[in-house]
Amino acid sequence: MKQAAPSARLGVALTGHWLSLDQIQRLARCADDLGYAVVLVDGDATLLPRRGGAPIYDTSALAALALASTTRARVGSIRLPVFWNAALLARSLATLQEASGGRAIGFFGAGVGRHEARFGIPPLSAGERLARLEETLDALRQLLAGEQVTRRGQFVKLERAFIGRPSEPIPLVVAARGPGALRVAEHHADVWDANVPPLREHLEPLQERLAREIETWIWVFARPGASLEAAAKAYRRHCPWFAKLPERALADALLWGDPARCRERLASLPASLGVDLPILDLSALDEPAALRALEALAPAKTADFS
Repeated sequence: MKQAAPSARLGVALTGHWLSLDQIQRLARCADDLGYAVVLVDGDATLLPRRGGAPIYDTSALAALALASTTRARVGSIRLPVFWNAALLARSLATLQEASGGRAIGFFGAGVGRHEARFGIPPLSAGERLARLEETLDALRQLLAGEQVTRRGQFVKLERAFIGRPSEPIPLVVAARGPGALRVAEHHADVWDANVPPLREHLEPLQERLAREIETWIWVFARPGASLEAAAKAYRRHCPWFAKLPERALADALLWGDPARCRERLASLPASLGVDLPILDLSALDEPAALRALEALAPAKTADFS
């Protein structure tokens, strides 16, 4: 397949526990048909508002549903190690990889540690969450390489664990912005998901801290066709971790207004920010609005799916 220019390669995040299962299936299929290279779906996060009366979906089942609805795009769901045993996590990812013909992604973050008690899990400090993430990824990489793994760490305890190597490697993506999380990404990730607004002044200092080159993704909150005021209001509600971003920065941090202008902004991001994959954040859009956004900002059909 002909390789497209970097500006043609896009991903999309259908997150926020906002969509029904059949809607996620249809939108994932649409994104795949339109040439999006990566589709991310909900994971273990419970921090945000969600569709009233809807369940919080199981991570692996939701990823399987999205993979079954697509044929080319890579698919991942956010995994927080606090909810997982490392060997069972490796088994889950390997199963998804085999079932999809090699399109599964392992996407990880440390989490914010606010709602674990709802699931009967003792809350961990930020340092403990990072330590658990690092121990999990260290064991996970060996398990997915087909090795037998014994660990007696603080959080990961395994005795001759073995799941077998999947037929295709599974890319490990780590969302990070703090110094500790960046070190974890540097040591263990195939892809760094830069957990900052898509602005040079936020991203460049983190890039300078990394001791090696690594494929970089960044999320862009997208509301094509909406006013800046409407986009900013939605952003403040659905991305509370960026609450300190000043109002004056929002016009450049968000995709809003005329779709042609949004496409120009997207096309400029790889070169201007030094990133490999912009990911459209469509959190909390209903199905018709998400469909319109996907179609308005669709990449070239020649996007590289490798």
